[in-house]
Amino acid sequence: MNMKEKAIEILDRLMKLKHDGVEVYFKSSESFNVEVKDQEVEALDASRSCGVGLRLLLGQRMGFGFTSDINEESIDALIKTVSLNTKNIQEDRFSALPDRPSADYQSPSVYDEELERLSGDERIRKAAILEKAAIDYDRRIKKVRKSSFSFTIYKRQILSSKGIDLSCMGTAASVSIMAVAEDGGDSQMGWDFAVSPFLSRLDIEETGRTAARKAVEMLGARRIDSVNVPVILDSSVATEFLGVLAPALSADAVQKGRSLFAGKAGQKVATPLITVIDDGLLSEGIATAPSDDEGIPMQKKVLIDRGELRGFLHNTYTARKDGVQSTGNCVRGGFRGIPGVGMTNLYIEKGNISKESLIKEVKRGLYITEAMGVHTANPISGDFSVGVSGLWIEGGECAYPVREAVISGNIIDLMKKIDGIADDIRFYGRIGSPSIRVSDMDISGGS
Repeated sequence: MNMKEKAIEILDRLMKLKHDGVEVYFKSSESFNVEVKDQEVEALDASRSCGVGLRLLLGQRMGFGFTSDINEESIDALIKTVSLNTKNIQEDRFSALPDRPSADYQSPSVYDEELERLSGDERIRKAAILEKAAIDYDRRIKKVRKSSFSFTIYKRQILSSKGIDLSCMGTAASVSIMAVAEDGGDSQMGWDFAVSPFLSRLDIEETGRTAARKAVEMLGARRIDSVNVPVILDSSVATEFLGVLAPALSADAVQKGRSLFAGKAGQKVATPLITVIDDGLLSEGIATAPSDDEGIPMQKKVLIDRGELRGFLHNTYTARKDGVQSTGNCVRGGFRGIPGVGMTNLYIEKGNISKESLIKEVKRGLYITEAMGVHTANPISGDFSVGVSGLWIEGGECAYPVREAVISGNIIDLMKKIDGIADDIRFYGRIGSPSIRVSDMDISGGS
């Protein structure tokens, strides 16, 4: 099926209806995942999806419908359904379809033909290489609970009566692994994950070794007394905390009173060391594309500039509500989803010193390598209490592993106490962060 030709055909039919604007949103995707255990396939899944979502604007009413059956009969039924929905839906004066932007679209490269050419055996081999790298790292790595290789290929077409006509495609490949280390009756796990639009940028063996190293270095972990000391959040942990903040940076959350940043624009919400950016044009970003899901050109937005909250993420609807321009942050859950607001590639800007230097400057503290339950932090108040494990720092050196500790506090307070940012930025999906140091945190131990 030629997606563009089909979109034009559907748009032509919609144009014959009474309306103030119509939009056709096509998306197709192919996904593959394989898990390996003991160098043999344990699970394999492959799927394809293709469908179209339609929006019809009539006055202040916006109707929506979708179908995954791209045949004449299904399209006829869809058009009738959307037309009926539009006439019966509640009016909303902020409903609108965006006009064709005056700015040109950029064409970032996020499509990897190598992924499309991978044979079935080569796909399985990637997961096997990952597992072997972990097993070979240390004799104490006794097993791997999960070693997987995945990829997604998507194509998207947006066509509207407002002049938007945009086609794009992209890819994403990822590996993830859980390794188990055992020694003297002690058992510890280590996890790692890597993702990239390009297969050649995916360091599969290093991901396996990293998971193994994390498991090994936690052997012999002990509990500690409750203390208030400096902590260093590994980039993976810092990314989890940024993930809690991400919804609060959405204008939709602010407008609904569900953001801890509501009413704080222009205020200091973090240390001057912190700059948070959302960049839909980031080189090799997993969410990089020419436009968002409404056809608005992607942009680079500084949301927190040296500690000051500068603004929020918008789609067309929330922008009209606030009397501003869309920031190109419309996201949809595929062709079945209505437009929402979401991040693209969100990250904390890296510092100019190494993680090792952050550690050396700590006389006594905790380097946190894993946190459990960060997602349970209150998205409105910012309060959190999460279990952590990591490495105790003594005299600027990692002395021994620590388990079953709990850190608690408030995310805004944490952001204001950051006194060091490393240069080791790493992305875990759409969100990235370097390792960061917090001047002091309450740690509840259990010794």
